[in-house]
Amino acid sequence: MWFSTMHPMGNFGIMEFPFFNFMVFGFMWWVIKIIVFIWVVLDILKRDDLETLEKILWLLVVWFLGIVGAIIYYFLSKR
Repeated sequence: MWFSTMHPMGNFGIMEFPFFNFMVFGFMWWVIKIIVFIWVVLDILKRDDLETLEKILWLLVVWFLGIVGAIIYYFLSKR
């Protein structure tokens, strides 16, 4: 029989607990999405060359498609 010197309740260090790693990655991904969303929305609202309808359409694209919508806006918007 194999005996361990671990604590009887288990050795759940921060890096050994897999759920914590997923939680940190999820939180970082959420923060990145919020920052990109705010950045794109402010960029859309500041642009004077877009009409109101175009701004609304771009905001809807970014809202419903998230990061993918932000990437589409970045590549398709005229600078």
